[in-house]
Amino acid sequence: MMRIQSLWTRVFATATLVAAVVWPLTAQAQAPMVNLTDPCPIKAENWRGRAFYEILFMFRQPDGGGIGNYFNSLSNKLPKSKDVMDARFRALNAETLKKEFGGDGVFFNGPRRLVANTITGMSWDGCKQRVIAGIPLNLDGVFEVPSLEKFVSGSMPAYKPMVSKRTSSMLFKAGETVYELITPEGAVYTMFSLSLKIDPKNTIENLPTLGKRLTLPAGWQFRSRKLDKDMVLTATADSNPPNTVVLDQLEGNYQYNAGASAKK
Repeated sequence: MMRIQSLWTRVFATATLVAAVVWPLTAQAQAPMVNLTDPCPIKAENWRGRAFYEILFMFRQPDGGGIGNYFNSLSNKLPKSKDVMDARFRALNAETLKKEFGGDGVFFNGPRRLVANTITGMSWDGCKQRVIAGIPLNLDGVFEVPSLEKFVSGSMPAYKPMVSKRTSSMLFKAGETVYELITPEGAVYTMFSLSLKIDPKNTIENLPTLGKRLTLPAGWQFRSRKLDKDMVLTATADSNPPNTVVLDQLEGNYQYNAGASAKK
């Protein structure tokens, strides 16, 4: 399965675009960098329900796998409304970006919405922004997959724990409802971001119906619960065992929650 090396994963919109619409790519964007240098802290405070976007620039490995960098807008102020930014993101073209920035494949992860209230973590390259189609992005990590072709074609494995090496802290405030997957072994994973890519109606307002819309593998469970106190999910890049995440079939992203019980 894919191995994610990053400081987070982070791991889609209602507007329909005319195919001829093309947003200019600015010179601020740079070719992907495999080596991560010049770390800098970032914080997305009171971000629940707000939009963010991610683009992965991938290179082919000799064994057919892929490795590359991903750039994420989380914590950056967006210049327009989320509907406008969603439309801009959906209008991006992988071949155009490959010619502009290099690489063998591009994956668009989004539009997304944060489910956690606040997230803090680290970005790289001194938090220098890459602005693509007006979307300000930071270099957030390195991503590895076993098959580049399957990955860039849009194939994301659902209900399979994946390693996510990152350093981050996510706050869920008391009174919020959290949504969780439970593996057959009883491990609890808490959703921290949702995707609009597959289902544009999969908004944070519609999360209360998510359990009815998911088709779970045998032995898996879905639940929601209201927090009676603040909850913090943490991850450390060098932890052993490493942090893991799970995606649902709509590409919602869930992090392993060691402090949660499968019995509630």
